[in-house]
Amino acid sequence: MITVIISAKNPIPESTLERNIKKTIGSPLELFMINNAGGENSLAAVYNFGASRSRGDILVFMHDDAFFMNENWGPVLESLFAQDPSLGIIGVAGSQYLFNDHCSWTAPGRPFIKGRMIHDLQNGDFFATMYSPHKETAQVVVCSGVFFAVRRELLTQFGFDEKTFDSFYFHDLDFCMHARRRWKIIVTGDIVVKHRSTGTYGKEWQRYGQLFLQKWARELPAACAGGVPDLSNCVNAASVHLKGKIEQRTIA
Repeated sequence: MITVIISAKNPIPESTLERNIKKTIGSPLELFMINNAGGENSLAAVYNFGASRSRGDILVFMHDDAFFMNENWGPVLESLFAQDPSLGIIGVAGSQYLFNDHCSWTAPGRPFIKGRMIHDLQNGDFFATMYSPHKETAQVVVCSGVFFAVRRELLTQFGFDEKTFDSFYFHDLDFCMHARRRWKIIVTGDIVVKHRSTGTYGKEWQRYGQLFLQKWARELPAACAGGVPDLSNCVNAASVHLKGKIEQRTIA
């Protein structure tokens, strides 16, 4: 069984998000949409709370504005975990390199950033962010917290650091840094997630980014691929406009 854990600003029963998950997963499901309407609890705290009550062999942590664009993503996760006992985390976007003085996982640029994500924004923009130019499964050191799936065994070894990351930022990268000490992390191109945000990167994000760099100073930079990114010649992710080219409707 797969447990999906979401910190929900507006947990309406039978919402579009709930229907989307149930219709697309293709596997037995346990769903926790945890009410965090006031934002008083950090994502780390909400995820620890949900994990402590979960029964699934695989735990999925995702944002409440992310939706699945393809069906049967549950069997994809089950197959990938079954094939590799050393695999601990599966995401849809991530990086093979993290700097010791730059907290963004996208900073290394191509070819170090991997995966893809669809963005469907309230202003009408509808585009694919192609971190890597090709659909692929690739090992990474960290993955984006918009969606990531975790083998249950990891949660018996450590949880999310809700003391340090008591807001909404860097709990995901911090969790990956713990995991990579013993487990492999990958991103897969076989699960397509649509995100209705491009994230916020203000002063609070910067503050928690510095806390992340300080906490992991002894293990950064971190890499799982050869070479060192050249920030003076960085090639960023590409955006491909999709409006009018593919169906924009959310599966529900």
